[in-house]
Order: sequence, then structure tokens, then C-alpha cells
Amino acid sequence: MAESADVDAVPRSEALTAFGGLDTEEWDRLAGDHFYSTSDWLRFCTAETGTPGDAVVVDDDAGRCAVPVRELSGLPAWSTYRWNDHLSEAGLPHLRSEGLLVGSSEGFQTHVLRSGDHSPHRLTRLVGRLREVGGTRAERSCVAMYLTTRDVRELREAGVSAAPVLLDADAWIPVPEEGWDAWLETFPRKRRRNIRNEEKTFRESGLRISHLALADCWHTLGTPAASTLAKYGHSTTPETEMVSMRRAVDVLGDKARVAVCHRPGDAEHPVGFCIYYESADKILIRWVGFDNDRLSGLEEYFNVLFYTQVRRAPDRRTRWIHAGATTQAAKALRGAELRPLWMLDLTADSPLAHATDDVHAHNRRFLQRFLDDPRTAGALSPREDWELFC
Repeated sequence: MAESADVDAVPRSEALTAFGGLDTEEWDRLAGDHFYSTSDWLRFCTAETGTPGDAVVVDDDAGRCAVPVRELSGLPAWSTYRWNDHLSEAGLPHLRSEGLLVGSSEGFQTHVLRSGDHSPHRLTRLVGRLREVGGTRAERSCVAMYLTTRDVRELREAGVSAAPVLLDADAWIPVPEEGWDAWLETFPRKRRRNIRNEEKTFRESGLRISHLALADCWHTLGTPAASTLAKYGHSTTPETEMVSMRRAVDVLGDKARVAVCHRPGDAEHPVGFCIYYESADKILIRWVGFDNDRLSGLEEYFNVLFYTQVRRAPDRRTRWIHAGATTQAAKALRGAELRPLWMLDLTADSPLAHATDDVHAHNRRFLQRFLDDPRTAGALSPREDWELFC
């Protein structure tokens, strides 16, 4: 069991990361409320991968733009940031397998960071610098993963010729300022009744949800973490999963929070958990685990992930819950907006620049799957962003 492991034997994390010549305060001012671009998060990525991270920054008297970068070769073999895995699945031409990953290597959120006035010329210089750093040699690529539509549009206007590849749907749940009752009123009557029943079933089960600092309970979460990964075919152990949790505690400190689902008086043996981060008016859900041998079909999952956060929203001033990719239909049924995320090859001579029709056909097929599902068709937001590169 995870709780019997030798906690002191789990190694502490070193996470030295550079920020393109900026100090951490300058970088975090630039990152703003983009949590997955902050210095702490990028240091956590370094601790997870063991590969130093850096950034490319360009500035002038009127402003600055920047983006984090990392060598692709430093990522684990299973990483969903390996671009050719996505291209193989889509039936599209491969890129050079080595090169520079533009963006963080965890979190599925890449933003081009900006300050000062809006300058297309500054962004063009950023693209040029990224190519110099990561993609000038014939055997290397320079690829941004999990970009927003806005950044894709502006990078293409700055001189990127490759067609962007649709990667995933990113779920964001808006929460009214008034909280639970106002949130429920945003749903049709039948769905509202279903959500009330899910919460009631959980509430009457006797299970409890405690919100704790990850630092106070990470050593109890290994078993549910490993159980969920095993359910989806990943071989691991509680002790292995606790290594990553220890890294989050070491690097992110009190920014790392967790909703722990447990029997009354037995928080040391959790049934499940949801690790999350609070950033400005957002809750960012990061890691979910449930001990499948101890689940009772009492609506644990959505109560731990969402309903407890909506209940707490007015006190925490939460206006958005970032629920991420995967299980988009279930999230859409609980009010999520689905926003597109893209891959964009910044390399000057990208093979994707010569396969625009094939890329657009893939993007249309990807979009059509969501349009064909009545649970997700109305959640695509905004619709024009999804159709822009189809």
C-alpha cells in the first residue's frame, strides 16, 4: 500500500530552469495568469523530465514576447508531446523526429506570452529566433504543441507556412459568480435534475471530500493513482506515482492542492483524489486517481472533480474550472465549453506546408466526430475557431 512506503526514501527534486535571460519575477509577470507557463510550473516540468528547460525571448522598447522551449529528446517515450505520434494517428506526413519542443512539456497548454503593444514584427522575430535555436539543421524540427487558436493565427501571420493540426478539445467549465444554484440554472431541466441526483447520491453515501495541501497528504495517494492508471492499461506502482507527487510538492509548494475523497475519519486511506492548482479566478484540474477496488458507484468521480469546486466557487472566487482533454462528452454534459488545441510546425521547410489539403481533411474529420455527438455538438466554443483550419 502507498501509505506503508518509506516517504523519506522518495527523492527530492532539483528543477533548475532558465527563462531566456529573464529572472523569475520578470518571467512570471510575462506569464500572467497562464499557470502552465509560470516559472514554478516550468521548473516542475524540468524535474519531471530531467531535461533542462529554457525560453526564447524577443523584446524592444515597446514590448516583449516569449515562449518556453525544451529539447524533445529529453521527454519520456510515452509523452503525448511527441509530434510524430499524433501525425501517425492522423495519417499525415512525419516531421523530423528530433528538435525543439515549443511550450511546456506538461499541462497541455502553450501560450505565446506578450507584454506592451501588439507588434506583428516582434512575433516574426520570435519565429525567427525559434528557428535559429531549434530548427535550422536539416535533421531537426521546431514544433509548438497544444496552442490556442489565437496564437496559431498570429504565428501564421508572422510567417509560419505549415497548416496547423487539430490535436484535442480542451474543456473549460464556466462558473457563475453566485455559485452552485446559479450554475445549475444554466442547464436544461433534465440535466439539472441528473446533476442534483448525482450530488445527492454522493452526499448520502457517507463519503467526504477534504481540500488539503498536497504537501500534507501526497504520501497517501499512490494507491488510487496507480489503480486508475492500471485501469487504462498503464503498468505502474504506488511508489512510482508518489515520486511525481513529491516533485510537485518540492517545486510547487502550496500552489498544489488536492480534493481527497475518503470515509469519515479515514483521510489516510483515500478512495480517490483530484490534484488541482488555483490561479487567479481559475481551478486547473491536473491529476485524478480512484482506488477502483473500493469504489461503490456512488457518483464519486464528478463530485470530486467538479461539484465540490462549484460549491466552493464563491468563497474561492472561481469563475472557470479547467477540466482539460479526455472524456469531453461527460464534461460537456456538465457545462464545459470545448476549445480547440493545435500543433504547429514552425520549421521553415515543414512537410506540412506541402500537405495543407490532407491536414485540413484531418481537421474536418476530427471536428465532425464532435459535431456528430449530440453531447458535444453544442459545446464547441467558439465554433469559428474549430472551423478556421478545416
